[in-house]
Formats: sequence, C-alpha cells, structure tokens
Amino acid sequence: MLSQTPTREFGPDFILDLDDPTFVANPYPTYKWLREQAPVYRWKTRGDAIVFSRHKDVRALLLDRRFSNDYRVWEFAQDEVQWPPEHAEYKKMMDNGLFSLPDADHTRVRRLVSGAFSPRAAERMREEIQRAVDDIIADKVRGDRVDLTAITEPLPMRVISDMLKIPDAMRAEFRAFGLAVIRGSILFNRTEELFATIAPMPRWLGMLREVIAERRKHLLENDLLSTLISAHDGGSKLTEDELLSLIQALIAAGSDTTVHAANWALYTLLRHPEQLALLRADPSLIRNTLEETLRYDIFGKGGIPKFPKEDLEFAGQKLRKGQMVIPFIPAALHDPEVFPEPERFDIRRDVSQTIAFSAGQHFCLGAALARQELDIVVGTLVRRFPDMRLSGEPVFQPHPIMRAITRLEVSVG
Repeated sequence: MLSQTPTREFGPDFILDLDDPTFVANPYPTYKWLREQAPVYRWKTRGDAIVFSRHKDVRALLLDRRFSNDYRVWEFAQDEVQWPPEHAEYKKMMDNGLFSLPDADHTRVRRLVSGAFSPRAAERMREEIQRAVDDIIADKVRGDRVDLTAITEPLPMRVISDMLKIPDAMRAEFRAFGLAVIRGSILFNRTEELFATIAPMPRWLGMLREVIAERRKHLLENDLLSTLISAHDGGSKLTEDELLSLIQALIAAGSDTTVHAANWALYTLLRHPEQLALLRADPSLIRNTLEETLRYDIFGKGGIPKFPKEDLEFAGQKLRKGQMVIPFIPAALHDPEVFPEPERFDIRRDVSQTIAFSAGQHFCLGAALARQELDIVVGTLVRRFPDMRLSGEPVFQPHPIMRAITRLEVSVG
C-alpha cells in the first residue's frame, strides 16, 4: 500500500508544488485531494493553468479535438524573435514535430509512419532488444549489488540506434545528440539553459542528414529509417525535416520515459514480493503486470499541457483560447470510480481503462515499442535474478515533469 503522508496541509490555501520532495516520493495524497476537493484546480503558479484530475475529465480532454498540444497556441508562448539564427534548424525540427503540426499534417504523418511503430513492427525488434538487454546486464552486473538504473538508462538509446542502424562510428555522437534532445525537450526550461544544451545541434543534425542521404541511396531491410524514407500514402511522403523531427520525437518521447517506466516497474515489484512471486510463477502475466505498475505508481508528475483553439467550455469550466489546461493522468489512474481500491497493487487487475499512454490522436506513437522494451528488460531481470531484493530506498533527481529515480540499488544474490 502507498503511504498516506500528505505533501503539505491541504485546504483553501493549498498550492500545488511538483518539486516538493514529499510529493515526489508519494504524490497520491495530493492527487486524492485534487480529485475530491478541487477536480478543476486553478494553478496560478503555472501561468493560470487549469488542472483536471478525475478520470472522466482527463480522458475526455485527451479525446477532445478542440484542444491542441502545440505550445505556440499557448497565450504566454515565447516570441519567435527570441530564437537566434544559430538555432533556426533546431527550431524548424521542433516545429515539424508531431505535437506541433496542424491537425491535418499530424494525421498525415501518423498515417505514413503508423506501420513502422505497430505492435508487429515492435515484435520484429524482440531479438535485438533482448540482445541489447543481455549485453548491458553482462557489462553492468558485477558482484552481489547492482544499481538497476545502470541497466535501464542506456537501453532505449541503444535500441533506437539499432532501429535506425546508426553506423558504429557515429553512435557516440548520436547518443550525445539524444541526451541533448532529452534535456532540451523538458518543459519549462529556461531559455539560456536550452540554448546551451543545443549549441552542438547543427553538427549533430548535419550528421543525421548524412545518414539519411546515404540510406536513400542504399535502403536496408528491417530498418526503421529505410521504412520511414519509403513510406508513402498516395503521392504523400515524409519530407527530410519531418524525418528529422520523427527521429527527435522518437528519442524525446521514447528514451527518458522508458527508463523511468522501467525503474518504477522494478521498484514497485520489489516492494510487493507477493505480486512478484505471482509473476515468477506465471510469466505470461508480464504485460498486465507492466500496465498495472504504470497505473499504480507512474513516473510522470502530471500530464502534457493542452491549449484550447478557441474560447470554449469544458467540464463546466469556461476556458480562454490558448489557456494552459493539464490532464493529470497519474491522478486519473487512481480514480476509484474506474479502478476500485486504487492503492492496491494487483497484477491481475483489469487495466483496460488505463490512459498511461494517453488517448485519442496523441496516443503514444511508440507505445508498442515501449511495452516491448519494458517487457524484455523487466522480464529478463526478474527471471535472471530470482533472489533480487531492494538494498535501500531509491535516490531521486530534481526534474520538472517526472519523478526521476537516478539510483535503485538491489542485491541480486
């Protein structure tokens, strides 16, 4: 069971603080208070944003096409002139991203690439992902104790490099590019920090353009980049800018999130030895187990902001055009109206109403790949180390949007 220690005293003067260490360790008392006492919460410290926390409202918001994910719609969006010329190419890549494209282009791009990110495509990656996990375990596990984050952290970038068949000589640079993309994609970055992070971006984007140009000449089998280059729908194809943006999105949305999802899944299982024993007795429960770990104790603090395209009313609340609206998915995943006894971890629970990967037109494009990676890394560790147990509490790192575990030490026996 989750602890019921509140973040701070709740009441009319309560101010939501996602950086409060007590909230990071256990945000669920706060979510419970929001659902019950302030299901439409006005968050003035985040630019007069509105937070929704009940499952029915959060799901409806995710499905409502009157809202955009494009930050340029925000009423307090940064002025374009704040971007200096040396960062123009990075800005263009971001503007061509799935979250930034107008609805028609968003639909077109998703239709073009959906086959490359299907469950069948993810299944074709199983052997490569398993090999990557085995290699990392062999490299990182020395002796009786191991920090599990040393295994989970390098995996997604290794998998993405394998999927794109990045040449070996370029992999170190590609990883540096990926880490910069992850840091640069964190919301609410200060502008000067962002510009420092992406300073080498012209060199990295030049590298990727070289890889794309070479791949156009020599398409490869079972290669994501070749698939994206060849994707067409009638006369429509992906532009090179859209290709770059998809690579960026794959890294931004599929790296950090997968790492934290794996860390929290392992931490949750190790805190519930009776459920871990059930999984070991019946490995076929792994997929449902992972969905339940995401529901029970997900790594995100809130949700991806959305912005009304016009003045409108939603869930009885009048909203301004461009006003920030945040669907708090973790709060919704503990709504007892949908998930009875939400603070009970049960790997046999019906999780069909989960929205851990969002919903609607912005349902996570890489969900199948993320599930496959989680399946393999968590399943392999559970299988390989039957005596694995926690050696202490996790160590957290400050992060604006995630409950980021940076150390999770275990004894592997």
